[in-house]
Amino acid sequence: MMAHKTPRNVRIESLRLFAIVAIAVFHTFQPLFSQATAWALAGDEGARCAAAAAGDIAAIVAASPVAVGALGFINLFGAFGNCIFFMISGYFLIPRCAQASRDEGYWRIQGVNTLRRAGVILISVALYALLALAIGRFITPLPGISLHETGWLLGGLEFIWVYLAVMVVSPLVGWAWERCRARTPAALSLVVLIYLVNAYIAFISPGDAERGLLEWRKLMSAVTYFAAFLIGGLIAQRALHPATGRRVRVAALVAFAGALCVEIALSVAGHVDILVATSFKSTSAISCALAAISLAARAQPARSAASRRDALIRSAASSILGFYILQSMLYSLWRGGMDLLLADAARSIGAQDTVLCICAVLGAGLIGSLLVVAGFLAIDHVVRKPLLRALRLE
Repeated sequence: MMAHKTPRNVRIESLRLFAIVAIAVFHTFQPLFSQATAWALAGDEGARCAAAAAGDIAAIVAASPVAVGALGFINLFGAFGNCIFFMISGYFLIPRCAQASRDEGYWRIQGVNTLRRAGVILISVALYALLALAIGRFITPLPGISLHETGWLLGGLEFIWVYLAVMVVSPLVGWAWERCRARTPAALSLVVLIYLVNAYIAFISPGDAERGLLEWRKLMSAVTYFAAFLIGGLIAQRALHPATGRRVRVAALVAFAGALCVEIALSVAGHVDILVATSFKSTSAISCALAAISLAARAQPARSAASRRDALIRSAASSILGFYILQSMLYSLWRGGMDLLLADAARSIGAQDTVLCICAVLGAGLIGSLLVVAGFLAIDHVVRKPLLRALRLE
């Protein structure tokens, strides 16, 4: 008889679900943040006022340094959510592989496990690629999605391929982890070095807006997420006493509030260039720190009593891979709807009441993001997950 799998820790799964929402909110507001900061950096108040009067949402937002700072805070959510994804993987995989590395047949067993994980990833990508092609062929055109183009499968899914690479090397990481007596200082030193390079990229040498897959700054994204994977392993070996865990949860809330205040302060002080650099692509040390303290705060034993809410959280969180693939491949589909939603929210108030207009745009974007998440999780629940269960991969 097959042994029942231990239910996933609902505290960790709720954080995984929060990461999904964070990524969705980031993608919703990222273009608006870029446009609003461009207006702020341009310094042409006359042109901005004219554009705002014509209904340009970014120009309206740029009138409020507080709103620009709030968008800067939201712009941290992309790297935050991605770091959470890798940290949780490291939190479970590194100690599991390290503990098993002393067992006979370790490499054979881990080879099988790695093939299984890779199979889940590759089948998920193939399934949703077919779905995207079908939508583009029979329902509505999806720009960039075709058999003659590769960008949507390569650069568009960079995050997924980095995750696959990390899964492949995780047995080696676990083996080395078990045998390295100075694993904590070694891992921390590597993480610090990586983020020093990231700071150089963000503040000094950001490079071109469009990067090739093998451009060194692009490759640093992969290295950064590997650093997040290692941080997850470090958190796993530092079990917190429940009382300490409560203090860490309070510290996490303070950290988020502090990050929001820093972003707003930078914007109000006119340091918009620094504001942009603090959340530049995947380089943000602030995003990584927020992810680490969030995982440390949630890495506590879950309550034993089961509930429907816990089951729903576990089910939804297990679709994070499917969500990421869907939101990337169907970007043009949901992006168009989101832009219309934000425009309608701004138009309903008008540029004459800047504060209320900005609040309407932010509220509409948050609600729209939640709807996108709910829709993609529902699709994943009825399309990908049944297939994985049928193939005995879940």
